[in-house]
Amino acid sequence: MVRRRRLPFRITLLLTLVLIITVLSAVRLFTAIAWRTTLDLYLGSPEVIYIAVTGALWTLVGGFVFWSFWRGGRHVREVFLGVSIAYSAWAWADRLVVQEMPRANWLFALVVTILLLACVAAVVLDPRNLSYFRKETHERKPEEPTAT
Repeated sequence: MVRRRRLPFRITLLLTLVLIITVLSAVRLFTAIAWRTTLDLYLGSPEVIYIAVTGALWTLVGGFVFWSFWRGGRHVREVFLGVSIAYSAWAWADRLVVQEMPRANWLFALVVTILLLACVAAVVLDPRNLSYFRKETHERKPEEPTAT
């Protein structure tokens, strides 16, 4: 039996963040479906469809990111960074364009977004974490012996 190395705390936090966002997106999708008629009364049909589609999209993307990490693909680092930037951009576009009322806490939300993106980038780009974003040695193809 081959044992996988224990994940460092910072990578565990990163994966926990992915799971939290994925679960919140799944709740968003479920709410849009379960409360469709009530939401239609207050929001209208296009907004409810938008909520359901974005919930489904980010649930699938979060599941893909989490699965990609466990599968150990070559481009997991780039996927983490790209999805983090895309999710942040979507969240701010949703906040500024789609939501009708401006929020008073925009500065706090901006600072938190920047801090989270910085933390994700620091963990993903840290050379010490490179081995956790690649396939384990036992999962790789055997290398050809080199002639000396």
